[in-house]
Order: sequence, then C-alpha cells, then structure tokens
Amino acid sequence: MSLVRCQLDASLRTLDTTVEACDPAGEGLWAVRLADTVLYPEGGGQPADHGTIGGVAVLDVQRDPAGVVHTTRAPVPTGPSTVAVDWARRFDHMQQHTAQHLITALAHDGLGRPTVAFHLGADGCTLDLAGAPLSPAELRELQRRTNAEIRAARPVTPRVVDAETYAALDVRSRGLPDGHRGDIRLVEIDGLDRNTCGGTHVANTAALQMVALTRTERVKGGCRVHYLAGGRVTDALSERIERERHLTEQLTAPPAEHGALVARLLSDAKARAKQVGALQRELAVHVGRALAGDPAAPPHLHRDGADLGVLRAIADAALAVRPDRALLLTGEGVFLVAGPPALVDVAGPRVAAALEGRGGGRGGRFQGKASNLSAAPSAAAALLGDPTPRQPGSERLQRP
Repeated sequence: MSLVRCQLDASLRTLDTTVEACDPAGEGLWAVRLADTVLYPEGGGQPADHGTIGGVAVLDVQRDPAGVVHTTRAPVPTGPSTVAVDWARRFDHMQQHTAQHLITALAHDGLGRPTVAFHLGADGCTLDLAGAPLSPAELRELQRRTNAEIRAARPVTPRVVDAETYAALDVRSRGLPDGHRGDIRLVEIDGLDRNTCGGTHVANTAALQMVALTRTERVKGGCRVHYLAGGRVTDALSERIERERHLTEQLTAPPAEHGALVARLLSDAKARAKQVGALQRELAVHVGRALAGDPAAPPHLHRDGADLGVLRAIADAALAVRPDRALLLTGEGVFLVAGPPALVDVAGPRVAAALEGRGGGRGGRFQGKASNLSAAPSAAAALLGDPTPRQPGSERLQRP
C-alpha cells in the first residue's frame, strides 16, 4: 500500500498536486483522485481528514484498491490544483493519536496491559486494555507517568522500513493488515516505543501539552480507558470551570461544598417525592369515593398531571363503592378504562382507538398511552356503547 504525503510529513498543511479524476459518486457527491495528497484517509482508528481541493470542501477521504478517494459535494476540474487540510481538526487528531501510542506503551511496560483496541471520537477517545478495570490508584499513576513523558519532550518520528528490516526490529504491533505487501511504516517515540502505524502524529511528546485519563469501565474481555489530550483537555477544563462557577452561584456555596449540598438536595427531593406520592394516593381515594357517590357524574374524569398509578387509585376507590360503574379516567398522556370485566374487555380497545392510543389489560382494567386526549368525549361514548362519536368539547373534561 503506497503512502500519501501526509504520512511522510504530517506537518504539511497544503500541497500543489494534480487532480487526475473527478467522477460522480451519487447523491450529489463526487469522487476525486489526486496524484498525491496531504489529507489522511481514514484508517487505524483515526478519522479521515477534512480540507479543500481547489477551494472545494472535502467531506471524506478513504482508500480503495486503486488508491485514495476524496469525496466532495461539487466537481473539481482535472489538472493542477492545491489541496489543503483543515489543520485545527488534523492537529487535534495528531494529539489524540500520539497520546494513544504513549499511553499504550506505558500501560504495557508499567502495568503489563497490552492495548487491544483504540477509538478516536469527535468528543473523546478510548483505548481498551487487556485485563480487569484499572484501580483508581493505577489510573492516577498511569496519568502521572504519561504527563511526565510529555514533559520529557521525546521526539516522535515516522520511519518506513522494508520487510527484512522490520523483522529484525523490536516492534510493538498487533500485526500487519491482511495481504500487506511492501514497505512498512513505523512510528517511534524516542527511547520508549516503536509501533506499526499509518496515522499522523505530533513531532514531539511536548506537543501533546497534557493528557487526562477521565474514567475507566469494564468491557468484554478488558478495560476501557477514556482520555483527552492536548486542546481537548484545556477545552474540558474551561467547560468545567464555567460549570463550577454557575453551580457556585446557584448553590451560594464554594466548590468544596458542592458535593454535600447536592447530596442533601437529592435526599430532600426524594423525601418530598415520597410525601407527594402519599398525598396523591390519599387524594385519589377521596376523588374515587366522591365519583362513586355522585349518580350524576359523567363516566369520564380527567386529572392534570396524573399518572397511571393515580388513575388506578381513583378507579379502585370508586369501584369499591360502585363495582357496576364504568369509568374512563385520563391523566398526563395516559388513560384507564375501569369497570365490569365483560364491558371493559369490549370497550377498552374502542377507547384506545378513539384516543389515538394503545394499551391493554384484564380483570376490569384497560390502560395505556393516549395521543389525543381532546377526543375523550368520543372515547366516553365508546365506553358506554354509543356508536355516535361526539365532537371534542361537547362534554367538559372534569377536573375535581
């Protein structure tokens, strides 16, 4: 597989080259082939570069058996042209990818944990290590050592070797791609690591600025480490400082007290929710009994904000007094049909259809979600077996 210019010199931002072909690629896209490019084609866990060819935006870069294909939304004329990389995006990828090499080397040598997978995402990066999740102490030590090597300013150098030289070198590698032929590209962190890799990297570990290992999680067969490098660390720090400032204002307390205050607020909210739930159930019993005791009450009752639990409590209280009563109860996007089982079995699906909802049930209860509560009058008519639909608004929704 031939190398493109950015794999030989990742510092290049533009390149005068030749557009050899530009063909329609469907859906308003174009496939552009160049004599050479400074845009990295996706591979090895690193996303494709973005940039321009003759001022036309490049949306994607991929390899195929014939070489490298650049995807654009507009045609590019064949002949001499200049290709330019979106440098901010590229440099970010260089920082994240080089950081992965550094963390991988230190995790392997210091913890005996080889890397088995790597992902470079738009917001965060991960690498999967073999073995159980790292302990907090191991994670802190790995982060400390990583940043110490950044301060050591070790040169990071790409190198292309033939197969014979490769076989004689001590190389950390998960193996060459299937069917690989020809020269092999290595990336070396001076005195620390030598790895097979086709990606783009910074020229010195100092260019990483710093690395933050943010958390770990157990994954099948290993441990996933989430990390940020370079500009992503400073961006995340700025976001956290602003979030801390906002919390300080909202809680009227210094950052050191935020944790205790939030815990107390959550505890108070849980206690209040429990109290509110008890009051709702108590109120529901009174509403149900009042409904059963009013022979003139319509079959439909609506409670703003009520969930199915509240509706069931109302139905239970009402039917304990009047088991022969047929009821349609509606709440916050939900409904409940209650009454004699034989009636409910027939009327429940009709009510659901009238409310543009769906549901199910048995034993004199049919409940579900409703998309159109304004159709409750028609639903109540269906409950009573009235085949004539009523217009919304012809019956006032009851709100005790």
